[in-house]
Amino acid sequence: MKMKLVLTIACICSTGYLFAQTAPPSAPASDTTRAEPSTLIKKRPEALQNVHMNLLLRSSLEIPDGDKQSSMRLNEARFEVLGTIVPDLDFRVRYRLNRSQAQRDLDNAPGSLDIASVNYKFGTDKKWSVNVGKQAAYAGSWEFETNPTYEYQYSEFVNFQTNLFMMGIRLGYQADKNHGFFLQLHNTYNNAFNTTHTAAGYGADGLKGSKTPMGVYASWLGKMFDQKLHTFWSYDISQYASGKTNHAVALGNKVVLNKLKGYLDLQWAAMAVDYVNIASPSINKYRQKLHPDFAPVFARDVNYKGAVLRLDYEFIPGWFLTTKGIFESASQTKGNSVFGKNFRENIGLLAGLEYKPIASQNMKLFGYYYNNQVKYRNVIADANATQRSGLFAVGVLYLVNAF
Repeated sequence: MKMKLVLTIACICSTGYLFAQTAPPSAPASDTTRAEPSTLIKKRPEALQNVHMNLLLRSSLEIPDGDKQSSMRLNEARFEVLGTIVPDLDFRVRYRLNRSQAQRDLDNAPGSLDIASVNYKFGTDKKWSVNVGKQAAYAGSWEFETNPTYEYQYSEFVNFQTNLFMMGIRLGYQADKNHGFFLQLHNTYNNAFNTTHTAAGYGADGLKGSKTPMGVYASWLGKMFDQKLHTFWSYDISQYASGKTNHAVALGNKVVLNKLKGYLDLQWAAMAVDYVNIASPSINKYRQKLHPDFAPVFARDVNYKGAVLRLDYEFIPGWFLTTKGIFESASQTKGNSVFGKNFRENIGLLAGLEYKPIASQNMKLFGYYYNNQVKYRNVIADANATQRSGLFAVGVLYLVNAF
């Protein structure tokens, strides 16, 4: 069995160059984070008919506002292999080529590894499925679900608040072609409790790591109104510090029309301990202003809310307008907190133009401007000034279905 596996992998690697040269221009690529592999590419050995390799590439010249340096940057460089060797048994592996290979000490996987999982369909009409391994979080976010090649700037919910790629086990039931329901058991974070505190430079503040630092997503993926409205809703309950439970709700809503596509993601989270470390730095700075000997810690009982709206409109064949708005806030109202509602707000606005020169290829030339502000309110504003940044970028993206 081991020898057969080795030979199969060797066959995939040795034929990769040939197929990359002969694949037809219209060969479809994986278009979303969880897209199914293509089945239309011909002229391959039978065992490889449903094995595919994609390259996710985006580079740009970035010109930031202020005194920051401009540079040409590699925004995205990911490599993935996915497919089906035998019926009902799928696999997927995806690496980020511009991410550190350093291993995380809790899940024993490098930070560069997005996905390394197998998915098995079973039961009557194959409506049930189980996915095991490093996998994408089933959080209700179309912003995250969009292939990262096409998403220029992310919200804090995706960038920091959510553990996007983690070890897990996902059980799914596809009720019909329009509705799927999923339960996903997952590690809360990829690093151990002590490692997280050490990396942040924070004290434990009397907390101890949970014996089972895990969580569960309950998710619904739906399609309605002749598949013009796509829903992706989820609830997550998790624990990282012993006795401290986190709750999160995410409601992703996407509209797909002929020339217009867009999504509205809404999210709410109650963090018993702010291990995402979005609000904690500003709270620590305020407390250190009052008490210079205060040792920084992760804040307690922080609530996050957010809304992300993106619209893409093809106004002329091959030409697209893209816009995106982000609003997120942090609050602390439990007990006698002096920080109150929305003491920290993150606001992002993006407007851009895209051109697709080759209709059969997932390649675009793009340019956009992004403005971001982080504002502070209430007493937190006494120690934290508003942060502003702007960025103009022009570049090229290409999602290559190599074979």
